[in-house]
Amino acid sequence: MSDKFVYQNARIKHMESKLITSQSVQRLIECTTTDDAFKVLLEMGFGSGIPVETNDFDTLFAHEEENAVALLKEFNVSDALNAFLVEIDYLNMKSVFKAHATETDFSSTLVGLYDVNEMKALIDGVGGENLPQEMKDAVAYLLELEKAEKLSPRIIDVTIDRAMYKHILSLVKKSGNLAKRYYIKKIDYLNILSFLRVKKLSLPLDFFEKGFIEGGTLDKDVFTSAFDSMEKFKENTKLTEFREVIEKTADTQNIVALEVAIDNDLLKIFRDEFNDLFSIAPIVSYYLTKRTEIKLTKLIVAGIKNHVDPQLIRERMREIYA
Repeated sequence: MSDKFVYQNARIKHMESKLITSQSVQRLIECTTTDDAFKVLLEMGFGSGIPVETNDFDTLFAHEEENAVALLKEFNVSDALNAFLVEIDYLNMKSVFKAHATETDFSSTLVGLYDVNEMKALIDGVGGENLPQEMKDAVAYLLELEKAEKLSPRIIDVTIDRAMYKHILSLVKKSGNLAKRYYIKKIDYLNILSFLRVKKLSLPLDFFEKGFIEGGTLDKDVFTSAFDSMEKFKENTKLTEFREVIEKTADTQNIVALEVAIDNDLLKIFRDEFNDLFSIAPIVSYYLTKRTEIKLTKLIVAGIKNHVDPQLIRERMREIYA
């Protein structure tokens, strides 16, 4: 058993106490103005250490996101956290390629393992040698589609997502079994979500197949053989760990409820092992919780700005530490 994460995890234990609580979230939801919401966020510790202008929510949230990524990089012993960092890079690549396709510009303060300028150079054909092969292959394919005038935002997303998960599944070898289980399960969930969205919108089977991501435990046939029957889909998955969540959402096709359940279930993989100081579990649990925290507070602030019923906001809320 390695002790290389003990120091980092001891620090995480201390930092955990500063995560927001359900009581803090309730205070934020009850705010009726953005001025009040901004003050509550500052009291919750958001934006600590930087000068912030009144109601500058963008700066506030950007600072929190940058700090979360910086922490992940600082604690990335033996490249064990590369799989989580590279997700940021592929998200950046989506934006970079879309900016290229629309002749606009894109910059990002969030950087995982690779520089955004290298991504731009790769697309322009003047660099990008240090980028991963999976990303290079995806860009080459998209550039061919662009020449053939067959490019679309969805094709960009699907192509880069496939490349990302292929890359991630090679990186998790350094991360341990928990990370491997997390990403395989995440792929399965993404395919389930895609299947239910396609069914809800009455889109053709081909639409689903083009978006299917390889690497999960559920083969494509589990979905395609049941495309005309939701009962068949439930039958195909009844012996899997997804049986309960599919039975709850297959008929109602409540995508919002399913997304919340998925976020909570994926986070639980690492939370259940939070006390294992010899693994990456406490670090990743904290990082994913921090990301959930940011997503949650953004959602609440958007609701306050647009005068959304607080009950509707609660329905979209993910679990946080109580």
